[in-house]
Amino acid sequence: MNNWQNWFFGGFMALTLGVILYALWKANIRNKHSERTKKEIARVLRSMAPLREWKVLDEVSVTDRKGQTYTVDHLVAGPFGVLALTDIHRRGGYYGELRDGEWVISTGGEDKVETLRAKVPSPVKNNEGFVAAFRELLTAGQVYNIPVEALCPVTQSQVEVFVTGAQDRIVPAGKLREVLSRQKYQKDNGVEPEKILALLAGK
Repeated sequence: MNNWQNWFFGGFMALTLGVILYALWKANIRNKHSERTKKEIARVLRSMAPLREWKVLDEVSVTDRKGQTYTVDHLVAGPFGVLALTDIHRRGGYYGELRDGEWVISTGGEDKVETLRAKVPSPVKNNEGFVAAFRELLTAGQVYNIPVEALCPVTQSQVEVFVTGAQDRIVPAGKLREVLSRQKYQKDNGVEPEKILALLAGK
């Protein structure tokens, strides 16, 4: 291999390494930003809680009869019932079908070197599993007639969801407070939030 080939090969390897490092750096920046936006959802929930007698928990896990554990980012228990929320926080476009267990996420953009495509677990399916396992927990605790719902709030404007059939499960960025101000979340269905929290504590 002559000097010209050595220089060419060395330059190519350096360029490749530079692109990889740049992509990793950008991904790290995106992840840190995404984690910060998740905290904003918790702040919105807690700011609405006092006047509505809501109890808000973060990172709640329940296990179903088959031993499968489901975790949601937030859980709200109030007189209206229970609401589970799994955030959509990673930047990018999400693609798939409502029935899919995984969605495809595309980050960066078609003309950018840091564009990545990967499969991620469906937050809608995660919510469905959590709700089913939570209902089992309620039944085991002899607590009945509790409305249990789930939503997927988008945490930032750099997220777009193009998942067919999922529109009614997704809360667009900045719209969570508006959605939770609807009448059904203000209604008193006789649910005692403390009883729900006691069940979770004893699970």
